[in-house]
Amino acid sequence: MIAPTPFYANRGCHMRIRGEAEALQRKGKSVLVVTYKEGGDTNGLQIIRSPFGVGGFGRGVAASWKNIPAGIFLFWTVLYETVYRRPKYLYGHLFEGAAIGLVVKYLAIVLSLFSYKPVLILDAQDSLSAKMVGYGMLKENSILLALFRLLEKFILFFPDHIFASSIQCAESLKSVRPHSNPTNLPDGISIFQKEFSLETVNGFRGAEGKEKALEKLKLPPAESEKLEKWLADQNQILIYTGSYTDAKGFPNFVKKCLPYLLKNYNLRFLFGGGHSSDIIHLENLISANPGRIISHSDLNLNNLLYFSTLGDIAIDCKPPVTTESSGKILNYMAVGLPVVCFDQKNNAFTLKDGGLLAKDYSEFTGNIIKLANDPDLAKEMGEKNIKRAWSEFTWDKTAQKIIDTLE
Repeated sequence: MIAPTPFYANRGCHMRIRGEAEALQRKGKSVLVVTYKEGGDTNGLQIIRSPFGVGGFGRGVAASWKNIPAGIFLFWTVLYETVYRRPKYLYGHLFEGAAIGLVVKYLAIVLSLFSYKPVLILDAQDSLSAKMVGYGMLKENSILLALFRLLEKFILFFPDHIFASSIQCAESLKSVRPHSNPTNLPDGISIFQKEFSLETVNGFRGAEGKEKALEKLKLPPAESEKLEKWLADQNQILIYTGSYTDAKGFPNFVKKCLPYLLKNYNLRFLFGGGHSSDIIHLENLISANPGRIISHSDLNLNNLLYFSTLGDIAIDCKPPVTTESSGKILNYMAVGLPVVCFDQKNNAFTLKDGGLLAKDYSEFTGNIIKLANDPDLAKEMGEKNIKRAWSEFTWDKTAQKIIDTLE
């Protein structure tokens, strides 16, 4: 697996790489993840890193110009490991991984005197050009964007198999190259590590379960005291987990929905995965409503289950124009939460009757209010979600689809 990112960190792309790799291993496949020098190790995965790094990735955005020099260093590591190990598959995550893989594939064929031909795979989560626009790297209608769209089209000619993480992503790839024929490969639940199961999740639901989850979380005293009061007062808690970046839509939610909800409804707000200092408007709202908002930055797979089970209503504010899948929606579903998100094909496919889809921020706010005013509806949707998540969206199912497609 070619992972052109500082693997591992607790964010969507990394969770997909990890989820697929671990599930493939459970099915008896040998997986080597080759990635940047930067990143954190995970137990149970064999990881090879580039000897040279560029630094400065930290908690920054997923897309950055630093990926170019880091990708060059990664290329040489992938080439060496390919020539040395002769893997059957070069599994390129993202367009950057597939670009490295296609050059390595043909160099390996030549260096082996045509005795070895690896299979090249692209596992796409978004259009390359759309991602660069979404993360502010390129501007719409620029010459540089046109060049990257041409590069994207060129890369799509080479993979032997293409997987897309969402329906929109598959459609986007087909629009770039009509004969690319990508296979839709949904994410799995990433809320749990190996010891977590549906039985474990059920143990942290309900009033007593939430109290147990709060004890497991080990939050700072000020945050813990707030949550204890919220639970004791039976306040409804709206939850968001994930990055606070523009590409995830969270800053727009803070500006367009949160002030109205704070002013007109007695909800509590539990946000995790970013720093409130990244959004000045959020900092101001926390200062003005100190007892009603918690923004917790230290969120990872070790505490995501406990954090998520504290919520009553979950939101995903990723813009409807994105072609990325949404791992956070699956995680919300896995703990039995109803979900408010934007109206797009992949969200509708994933949730079915377990959420409310909005066309704009006004409707998004209205859907939150609808669930807050109708706890029975929220509970009904949550029960549908937990059943669907654990029956349809596990990494083992994803891994089996990879195996069935390739073999």
